[in-house]
Amino acid sequence: MIGNRFGYSGMKLKCVVLAASILLASFSLCGCFRTRSPRTSHSQAEEEVKPGESTEPSPTPSPTPTPDPKIEAMRIAAQVGLYEEDLRGRYDLFPMYAEAVSSNQNFKGKYEYLYHLYPIVADHLKTENAEYFFAKVRELKITMNHTDGIDGQYVQTANRIELDPDLETRMGSEAYSAVFYHELMHFIDLNIGGNGVDAYMCLLDDGSFKKYSDLTADEKSRMTEYMYSYFIEGGAEMYTSEYFTYAPNSYLPRVRFLVGMKYIFGVEKIDNMFFDVDTDYQFSELLRANGFTDEEIVKVFKAMKNSPDALKDPKAVIDPREVLVRLYINNVGAEYEKDKIFCLILGSMNESDLNKIPSDYNKFYSKLSGISQDNILQVWGYLTNIVGDYDVQWGFIGFPAPIYLNGELKLSVTAGPTEGNKLDYKAVVVDFDFENFEIKDIVICDKWAPDPLPGSEEPDATESTSESSETGETSETSATSETT
Repeated sequence: MIGNRFGYSGMKLKCVVLAASILLASFSLCGCFRTRSPRTSHSQAEEEVKPGESTEPSPTPSPTPTPDPKIEAMRIAAQVGLYEEDLRGRYDLFPMYAEAVSSNQNFKGKYEYLYHLYPIVADHLKTENAEYFFAKVRELKITMNHTDGIDGQYVQTANRIELDPDLETRMGSEAYSAVFYHELMHFIDLNIGGNGVDAYMCLLDDGSFKKYSDLTADEKSRMTEYMYSYFIEGGAEMYTSEYFTYAPNSYLPRVRFLVGMKYIFGVEKIDNMFFDVDTDYQFSELLRANGFTDEEIVKVFKAMKNSPDALKDPKAVIDPREVLVRLYINNVGAEYEKDKIFCLILGSMNESDLNKIPSDYNKFYSKLSGISQDNILQVWGYLTNIVGDYDVQWGFIGFPAPIYLNGELKLSVTAGPTEGNKLDYKAVVVDFDFENFEIKDIVICDKWAPDPLPGSEEPDATESTSESSETGETSETSATSETT
């Protein structure tokens, strides 16, 4: 485990490049907009007039109008800091979700974070899973606890989020929010599709693997470990970026892998896989359908395992970049080396641990890189020019790399001060021309934390965290989803 997720990659540029930022003066910043208040219309029913009767209006009572669910949803949304676009048109669902949130006494003082999850809920919650999910929302707990050197974790079997009580003081409000949202994304991932425990992928002692629900009693006794893919941590960080922070700041190769999956298969398919209850099973079936043997699938999962020893035996695993290449060949075509965007995504995954894995594509990987140094200097120069604090040295966590935001491919990177006591993190989002590899626009997003609700209270930080996992090894997410 790594104690501090906000670590820099060595991208500390000298101030001499600030002169280049003058060239970027024409770039514009975008702001938020608010929708208009909802309007309602009323209709009157025409009454039938029978022959011989008076045409004077009778004093019969008017029918009771059917309440407009939008009005009630918008009323609640206005109270909790949401706007009409956040409701995604699911006006009937929002009051039920809001009731589940407000009835959760464990989350006092932090309700705003749960309310701001609603766009994800509206986008991905299926009606048949609503009752199960809302029950989990009502029961979700939060505790401030020193979690063995990590910033936060979600313990699935206890339905509890644990956050380092010193995190905000140590790293600032935006870093705190990034960690909090990441853990809430684990909560969403593991509950929005129903009870996911039965869908865990299990490796048996003979090298075969099955869903937990499909294991016989004998097979359960022969289970050696749970199998996890990049969808666990990479997915939590990627969707935290898409909905809240706009740039990842941890698990970067995992995020890039899923961006590559979206590039090959489309945004909707990968979104559906992540928010379904059996993500890793679907991933294994996708690999099998694309020619991977069961032995190779196990090697893929071992490479993607979220533990320090995952790559201790490079010959026993398959490089995730090779997975993307083979999937590209099978679904897009053989000329992957000519696809500049695909090569950029793979180049952004470049790290020393992956480079140790033997692969038929190693020569190809060695030619790959991220965006050009000139583009990096432009982005960095624009950031420092907009911030305007030349006494603070700014750096990037990773480098600007592809990510889908609102369904469109952009470049983004998390930036922050590399020295001093200033606690400030920002996302730099680049509207990039992927045909000509040129920057079109740059936006700085520097407000990740939702505004506290009026009268909010601090959560009870005294809850015990001694509950143990029912599912064995999963400091990785089945029992404990952690972010570092």
